[in-house]
Amino acid sequence: MDSRRRPAHALLVQLAAGLVGVVGLGCSGGGQGSASESAGSSSAASSTQAGSSGSESASASGTASGSTGGGETSTTGGAAGVAGLELMRDLAGLWTGTATQTPLGTFPRMNMDYRAADPRTLFARVDLDAQNNLRFGFAVETQKGKDVLVYRNGGYFLGILRDSHTELIDHDPVARTYRFCHVDMGCPYIDALFTFDDDEHMVLDVKVKGAQHLYWDATRVETRALPEPFPADEAPVGDGTQPFPTMPTLKVDVQWVGPLEADGAAWVILSQEACDLNKICDHSRSIMGAVSAGATSTTLLFEQIHPGPYRLNAILDRNGNLADTKFPDAGDGIAAPNAMINVAPSGESTAKATIVVTL
Repeated sequence: MDSRRRPAHALLVQLAAGLVGVVGLGCSGGGQGSASESAGSSSAASSTQAGSSGSESASASGTASGSTGGGETSTTGGAAGVAGLELMRDLAGLWTGTATQTPLGTFPRMNMDYRAADPRTLFARVDLDAQNNLRFGFAVETQKGKDVLVYRNGGYFLGILRDSHTELIDHDPVARTYRFCHVDMGCPYIDALFTFDDDEHMVLDVKVKGAQHLYWDATRVETRALPEPFPADEAPVGDGTQPFPTMPTLKVDVQWVGPLEADGAAWVILSQEACDLNKICDHSRSIMGAVSAGATSTTLLFEQIHPGPYRLNAILDRNGNLADTKFPDAGDGIAAPNAMINVAPSGESTAKATIVVTL
């Protein structure tokens, strides 16, 4: 089997060992919160993110309604405008690949679905559960009086919210390389290099305090349309203290017949393409929720989700061993596969998944 095309939940199980270690630039969530810069940054960025309420609903079948630092010479900004904006357009799409050389080892697959969150922001997010997630954002910000392209990285790790801002300090449009360094502490603190081999292959190489922190060799497996033009203009979205754009949420109710005999977990996988019977597909978003013994249902919430259609797959890990097996086994339950849902452009959409088959 192609190592890239592993069951979506297998990656998430491994991410449970330490999601923040995959990138380590910081972690941020989608709920209300103030984001503070990690490791003593001199500019703690506020990142209050409000989730919109809404009235969209889904039927039981799953149909939803509803300074440059480091002594480097900057090649950004200036009379010609903000440099490097083509990177945002080049990144649009679902990227998947192996994340290696992290403090916690190798992760077989990390997926990021880059889409427009608003006319000026490119955004992607990956979740493990309500307290552990990771988000990437790209937008123009005003840093030290200059408008620059910023790569923003953050998320919750064990409920602790972090938010790091790095600015484009150097890029080569011919070699297709883009180097970002921390807006205050420079390249000695965070040094992130994006390199494109071609339109569908990209490497993100990240060093933190001079130590290797991530090498993500990614392939674009699905394209995503962006508004024209994108970004809409070169206007900055803020100075680094602004929240991410308000985005929709999706609440998924998972239910099953008969109480759990022991603590377990429920998993929801969202994809554009259909997953096969082994739940193998290139997923856009996934999330896991712990479920206590005796429960017959649970609710999982996707925050900061891109609107539009998805295929929904749900797994009930009744025996709590998915972390060991990496795939559903005897006793686990699955819902009807690939239920079509739709996330509304704003507010909260809802969907339901009923576990109907026990393996």
